[in-house]
Amino acid sequence: MHNLESDKEWFASWFESPYYALLYTTREEREAAFFLDNLLAACPIQKGAKILDLPCGKGRHSIYLHKKGYNVTGADLSRRSIAFAKQFEKDGLHFFIHDM
Repeated sequence: MHNLESDKEWFASWFESPYYALLYTTREEREAAFFLDNLLAACPIQKGAKILDLPCGKGRHSIYLHKKGYNVTGADLSRRSIAFAKQFEKDGLHFFIHDM
């Protein structure tokens, strides 16, 4: 008989742990903007395009891409991260709990 808890992959619980939050303490909007501005310069995407951000975490990249004029959907396995990201939802910016 299988125990479903023991069958879970390591990442199913990692993103809910305090260690995940500690790892990302230095990641913020300025860092996301720098990364995405460089990515968009190298790979231009038409404004208004639909973008899927996987895994989106707390939504840093999704939020920035939406501010740049894109229609963004973010999904992540972490209920805690999606609960945080949902406060930023608006037309063209949505977040869902989902396993990529």
